[in-house]
Amino acid sequence: MKTLNILIAIIGICFFACKSEQVTQESGAKITETFVKTHNIENIDESNAIQVLGIVMSESEARPSFKTGGVIKKTYFKEGDMVAKGQLLATLEMDEINAQVQQAEEGMQKALRDKNRVANLYKDSVATLEQFQNVNTAFEVAKRTAEIAAFNKKYSEIRSPIAGKVIKQIMYSGEVTGPGNPIYAILGVGKGDWVIKAGLTDRDWARVNKNDKVKISLDAYPGQSYTGIISEKSSVGGNASGTFDVHVRFDQQPQNLAAGLIANLSIASANKEKYTVIPIESLIKSNGKTAFVFTADNGKAKLIKISIAKLLGDKVAVTSGLEGVTNVITIGAMYLEDGENIKY
Repeated sequence: MKTLNILIAIIGICFFACKSEQVTQESGAKITETFVKTHNIENIDESNAIQVLGIVMSESEARPSFKTGGVIKKTYFKEGDMVAKGQLLATLEMDEINAQVQQAEEGMQKALRDKNRVANLYKDSVATLEQFQNVNTAFEVAKRTAEIAAFNKKYSEIRSPIAGKVIKQIMYSGEVTGPGNPIYAILGVGKGDWVIKAGLTDRDWARVNKNDKVKISLDAYPGQSYTGIISEKSSVGGNASGTFDVHVRFDQQPQNLAAGLIANLSIASANKEKYTVIPIESLIKSNGKTAFVFTADNGKAKLIKISIAKLLGDKVAVTSGLEGVTNVITIGAMYLEDGENIKY
């Protein structure tokens, strides 16, 4: 208890001494000096390796459908089956479609007979020129109708537009489908189909180029690494994410891949950027890309406005404002005023 009282007494004496010194300083007898700590400014080259996550996906995907509607007669594949390009996938019941083709052909034949009959009458000056022109037009219309019916008959079956794997069967035999309704979802799974899609910030996107080397690791294959190159660089940013996509192709891909696998990418960019770097604790009045710092200038604190490029952990990369400056104040910066006397 006696020791505690002694400590309290000492603190009290120190408090009144500091207070007295402050009053003396305010009276002009002494010059106010604030003790600060400074940190030298660093200039670095940003690492040329860009770390980003990507998703494995296939560039080849198809959802084949019938051009005409009708009843599905037969589907030839199920989910998980492999299909070749051009292979027959499904057919429609042809009764109605054949009837439409026959109807169109008979209409064309009738229009041809009418055309020939009126042509003879026109030669004999019995039919008028208008009648002759009308039957010619009617024949051309009937001919085009027959061609449309034949075309629709040809596309009353669907064939695979790509080689790949059936990942989903959407409709089955006996169901009624309409024009353009997908019957299957097919995913290309060949070596040339797989890519890794990754979204880069605008600054990182500007640093990479097509054919830049990429190191790849997959969560599905721990401990293994692969290599690839940037095969495509998007020119349009994502609406929601605000990132810009790049596609990476494997040099030598794993035996088994699936859409949706997570990949860790390390992109080796040839473009390096130089930054002026300062400690993050030196910032005051920070507002997004703009902030203020103090520098020690002939024993006084000088306030400087800077532009921030990005955060680098416990440091800040600065693009402008520190030209010709060699140090910034860290400890004590929050309590300074511009032009205040400092000691360090």
